[in-house]
Amino acid sequence: MYDACRGSVTSDEALYDPYDPAITFTTGMFTWANYGNTINDSHFVSRNRMGRTMAFVARAIEDGLTTGGAAWGVGVDDGGALFIDRNGRATVAGADTFVVLGDHRPERADPDRYLSYSNYKIWRLRPGQTYDFKNRPTCGYYLRSIVNGVPDRDLYSGTPVTNCG
Repeated sequence: MYDACRGSVTSDEALYDPYDPAITFTTGMFTWANYGNTINDSHFVSRNRMGRTMAFVARAIEDGLTTGGAAWGVGVDDGGALFIDRNGRATVAGADTFVVLGDHRPERADPDRYLSYSNYKIWRLRPGQTYDFKNRPTCGYYLRSIVNGVPDRDLYSGTPVTNCG
């Protein structure tokens, strides 16, 4: 969990330096079945937080804070909620929700250096859509990358990959 114990960080700051002193995490606080290795962020689109969530995901992988070499980020925008039942099935309400998967180590995640990470998998979920956190989808995402601290354009939409086969 990003705890903001040393202040907040913007996307630009996090992409410039994924080890910015304001990026601090608390681990082991919750043990929810089907939702492990997941970092949450709110006010997602309205405050342009995709970049910082991408930095958090890369950092969690690089620092070994997750299991299996992967980390997940979930971003819910203003007026939205994500309801997850005991079976891991989530339903989006009110506003779009984004699920961000980093499934490999970053190309570069070092203090005082721009982040580089290729091919984050991102699912954009609209109100009323569901997502299965127990049996996480392996298709339907779009890809976005960060190169030398610069994100691909339009992090919040893309053409879903459908030939995942």
